[in-house]
Amino acid sequence: MKRVLVLGTGYVVKPLVDYFIDKCNYEVLVASRDNNHSGLIIAGRALGKRVLWNATPPYEELDKMVKDVDLVVSMIPPNMHVIVAKACLKHGVNMVTTSYISPEMKALDKEVKEAGIIILNEIGEDPGIDHMGAMQMIDQVKKEGGKITSFLSYGSGIPSFEHNNNPYGYKFSWSPRGLLKAAQTPAVYIQDGRKIEVSAKDLFESSWLVKVDGLGTFETYPNRDSSNYIEDYGIEGISDFYRGLLRHPGYCNSIQSMKDLDLLSDDESHNLQGVSFKQFTASLVGVDENSDIRQAVADKLNLKVSSDIVKQLQWLGLFDDGPIPISKGTNADVLLGLMEEKMAYEDHERDMIIVHNEALVEFDNRVEKRMATMKVEGRPFGHSAMARAVGLPAAIASRLILEGTIRSKGVLKPITEEIYKPVLAELAENGYKFEHKTQVI
Repeated sequence: MKRVLVLGTGYVVKPLVDYFIDKCNYEVLVASRDNNHSGLIIAGRALGKRVLWNATPPYEELDKMVKDVDLVVSMIPPNMHVIVAKACLKHGVNMVTTSYISPEMKALDKEVKEAGIIILNEIGEDPGIDHMGAMQMIDQVKKEGGKITSFLSYGSGIPSFEHNNNPYGYKFSWSPRGLLKAAQTPAVYIQDGRKIEVSAKDLFESSWLVKVDGLGTFETYPNRDSSNYIEDYGIEGISDFYRGLLRHPGYCNSIQSMKDLDLLSDDESHNLQGVSFKQFTASLVGVDENSDIRQAVADKLNLKVSSDIVKQLQWLGLFDDGPIPISKGTNADVLLGLMEEKMAYEDHERDMIIVHNEALVEFDNRVEKRMATMKVEGRPFGHSAMARAVGLPAAIASRLILEGTIRSKGVLKPITEEIYKPVLAELAENGYKFEHKTQVI
């Protein structure tokens, strides 16, 4: 019997564990600092076992767990992945993670190859399904003798149209703190052959509207450094290359206003004992709590007090007289507490994932626009679309590694046919399927 160690119990872990236990009959160790949550994920199944793990140095417990398993899936914060990878290297154990490859992880490639193991990264939704859909399209174009001149890729996890019912047009289907970190990450993309660099400060100022064929109009903003993937995708010399995120319109101005108020700051911890939300917000804009704080916030943001942005902040609770429920924390801690309370999915509500790739392709006698779109909604009272979109690719790839179908070694991404073809095929069987369209320009 294969044994798999799953590190972490976040939003997207349960479909992964369900796949390993119910489909593969693997023994699964779920390691987390929250034993109660681990118990909910295992749900009493005999093949599931809980391990209480605080993820703190010197990591001797991690070493013991890794030594006794066939594969590790790391779903903990990205800054921990290299620590896990080194334990896997020590014991010759394969590893899978849905996170982006960090420079530190990439630097392990030679050692990982020499150890004869796989550390597969970026095998979730975005990154993950977007990469695999992109390579499926790019490889097909190359087989047909076409040349791609423009490639645009969009990914998203947002409320379904039916349940898009709060002022921000957004709810949390993955780590809220991960969202805030991503909101402060600079980006790069290629436009008309030029590299466009966007600072973290200007990320949400660099947004625009985009129409996704058959689904409607969304807001997009750039996602990290797209230029890193041009060589990976084998499309050097391309005129336009963009990887972006999709949101319901209005989101970018909303998040930018939070940044302008320093609400996303996660560096300095404050004494919040007995402090009300109203007092906290007054301190952000440098006024007394007895002032007209809504007007002060509007002035700080150069808006009218009747603006949607001010109304959103009021809806969130930042002008309330009630006490902040933590005694110490950063600005981001206060914001996240409110967002997690107000912007969570109800059990009956559906989220929606969208992955959309489009390319302009030149042939000898024509130019085509090729599109591949995946839209999946979550299950009321069941798994979210995002949980399955992240968990299933990682689980499928893990099974393929353990069965020897994926033979490549090293620090990998899912950009080769050996990986993406079988993973996409099984995803399609589970309802995660790209719909393809071609238009002759």
